[in-house]
Amino acid sequence: MANIHSVVIYCRDPYVMGPFWSVVTGLPIFPEDQAAIEARSLAPDESVLLGRKDDGTLHVWIAQAEELLPVGRIHLDIRGDRAAILAAGATVVREQEHWTVMADPEGNEFCLLR
Repeated sequence: MANIHSVVIYCRDPYVMGPFWSVVTGLPIFPEDQAAIEARSLAPDESVLLGRKDDGTLHVWIAQAEELLPVGRIHLDIRGDRAAILAAGATVVREQEHWTVMADPEGNEFCLLR
């Protein structure tokens, strides 16, 4: 049986999007990548890893892309703390009966489940 090992989110600014998606997913930024974010020293093709290496859990990679498709490059359904997600930089797009459609700082929509 197959399972999802990792998800890649392409973005313009990994220095903004790495910390944002860390809050939203509850996955820690890998320590080496956290240091690179703080020093603003990511290599040109370097991604930010959310999660822990080789522990068998889902990983999320935040990868800078030179050219991006229109908004909607990803869609995740998230369970989490609404206030923390808003404080991290999300905006509310619209309310639905069982979820809230939100957008990350670059406009990618995701659903916050109730």
